[in-house]
Amino acid sequence: MKVYLDAVSTTSLHPEVKETYKKLLDDYYCNSDALYDDGVVIYDMQEKSRDVLCSLLGLRKNELIFTSGASEANSLAIKGYCFKHPEKKHLVTSIYEHSSAYNSFKQLEEDFGYEVTYLYPDEQGHITPEQVSSALREDTALVSIMAVNNEIGAVNDIAAIAQTVKKHRGSCFHCDITQALGKIDLDLHQVDMASFSAHKIHGLKGSGALIRKEYIELLPIISGGQQEFSLRGGTSNALTNIVLAKTLRIALENKEQYHDHLLRLHDILTEGLKGIAKINYEGGLISLVNISTPIPSEVLLNALNAKGIMVSSKSTCGSRENEPNRTLRSMHIDEDHAIRVSFDYTNNEEEMQYFIDCLKEIIEQYAGIAI
Repeated sequence: MKVYLDAVSTTSLHPEVKETYKKLLDDYYCNSDALYDDGVVIYDMQEKSRDVLCSLLGLRKNELIFTSGASEANSLAIKGYCFKHPEKKHLVTSIYEHSSAYNSFKQLEEDFGYEVTYLYPDEQGHITPEQVSSALREDTALVSIMAVNNEIGAVNDIAAIAQTVKKHRGSCFHCDITQALGKIDLDLHQVDMASFSAHKIHGLKGSGALIRKEYIELLPIISGGQQEFSLRGGTSNALTNIVLAKTLRIALENKEQYHDHLLRLHDILTEGLKGIAKINYEGGLISLVNISTPIPSEVLLNALNAKGIMVSSKSTCGSRENEPNRTLRSMHIDEDHAIRVSFDYTNNEEEMQYFIDCLKEIIEQYAGIAI
């Protein structure tokens, strides 16, 4: 039996998205910037997708830039904004941002002379508006705080943080909404920029977007031609961009139904973990549970993998590097014994019970603890 419990890392492709993409591949291969009829047809389809996405997200037309995913969108938002506004050299972010955001700030700090204030989560795992307010300065160019942390599932009050930044004239607020989109309600009204990926909501890998309000000016990170308002050069990945609208529509339309199903799975999991493992964080995203056991993470991952169960011990973007887990360390959680269990609507109750049974068996075998 194979059980996939690493949905925070990536998700399976939704059947409707897959079917639409396959149909497009055969006939719509022309360059969307070409001026002959077939190219214009693809361009129009891509722009219709952009319009649908903007409507779904409550944006004005042309406030969405297609990217290869949230990592690129984060880089364009953070570095693109700073390079366009070089007169301000102070930035604010959190210590537990995704590596694509965190490393962008590190590069600006180490290579371009910016000063960065890194906020640490409070005892509840949150970055608060009060923390952000205290960190703001006259020379603060940009604040970037994620909506949902990808390691423990902590949900930040993005609307309140955005309002706090808005009151500080001259500062811009960016938010990575990758783990939040389609899972929780989002108020993007006062958010200046936001990033997300399709493959976290059962879409294609290599697909994502940057929400950029019309008043925000950026410097291109990928120089090139006219594509994406001259902010992202290179031939458009048009078919991927076209199916992104369907991907998001399906995710948003089924959000409540998915939530009820995920809540049932969450309750089965957390109840089954009692007396077996320690739950490291509660009260966050219901589809993500970070736990600790007496067994080292690497040993446990291998033992679970041998039983066909796929989980992770850290963000997949850093899984092959021996880097410290910034999130767990900031929460004083022993990263060497923690694993992350995450699931989606494709999982079922039988799979949850199988994971619990296997975890119990492994702990008894490897730690010699009778459960």
